Amino acid sequence: MMPSDQYIRFFRDYSEKLRRVDCREESFELLERYLLLPSQAIYLLDRRSMSIPYKRGIERLLGYSDDEFNINLIAGYVHPDDSERYVYLTKLTNEWGRAINPEPFSVEVQIDYRVRKKDGSYIKVIRQSTNFENCVDKSIKSAINILTDITQIKTDNSVNLSVFNVKTGKVLLEEKDTLPMTFRFSKREMEILRLLKIGMRSSEIAGRLFISRHTVDTHRRKMLEKTGCKNIMELVHHASRLGII
Repeated sequence: MMPSDQYIRFFRDYSEKLRRVDCREESFELLERYLLLPSQAIYLLDRRSMSIPYKRGIERLLGYSDDEFNINLIAGYVHPDDSERYVYLTKLTNEWGRAINPEPFSVEVQIDYRVRKKDGSYIKVIRQSTNFENCVDKSIKSAINILTDITQIKTDNSVNLSVFNVKTGKVLLEEKDTLPMTFRFSKREMEILRLLKIGMRSSEIAGRLFISRHTVDTHRRKMLEKTGCKNIMELVHHASRLGII
C-alpha cells in the first residue's frame, strides 16, 4: 500500500468513528484574523468530514487553487523520499493525540518535510498544527495547519517531529531524523528493504521481483555503503526505527 493510501485509510477510519459523535462547530473568524506572511499558508483539516473547509494562501505558496487543494492532494504531494516517514509521523502524532485528547490550542505539532508545488518543483516546509474543534467526548474533530516555506533556512532532507505544550513549552513528543542524508533509498531499494525486513533471502527476493540475485546483492551492498551500516540486520533496525519501513 502506498504511503498516500495509508494516509487516507488512517483518517477515513477515524472519520467513521467521529460521525457517531456530536462535535462542536467553531466559526472561521479566528482563522480569518491570522496574519499570514508571504511564505505561509493556512488550512483547516476536518477529520470528521475528510475535507478542508477553510484554506488561505495556498495558491500563492504552492500554486494550487482552492478546489485542487483537498485531502487527496495533501496525501500525495509529499516528496516520495519523505512520504513514508511523513505518514509514520502523522500516524504517530494522531494516535498520541487520540490517547490524551488535548484541549484546542493547548498543544502544537511541528513536522518539516518537502512538498510538491503545482509546477512540479519541491519546497521544504514546516507544518505547525493544533486542534481547533473537539467533540463532546474530547475527540479531535479538526486541526489548524500553517505551512511555512523554510527552503532557504533548512537545506537537508531530514523529516522531523516535535510536539510541545503551548503554555509551558515542554516537549511532549519528539522524533528526530538523525541519520545522514544518504539514508534515502530508490524505489527498488525500498522494495528490497521491505522484503529483507520479513526475512527473505536474496534468491527469494530475486524471484519475487523478477530480477537476478546479483542485482539484489548489488542493491544490498549499495544500501550498506549509503548508510554506513555494518550489516543488513543493522540496516533494517535503523530503517524500522525511523518509520522508513
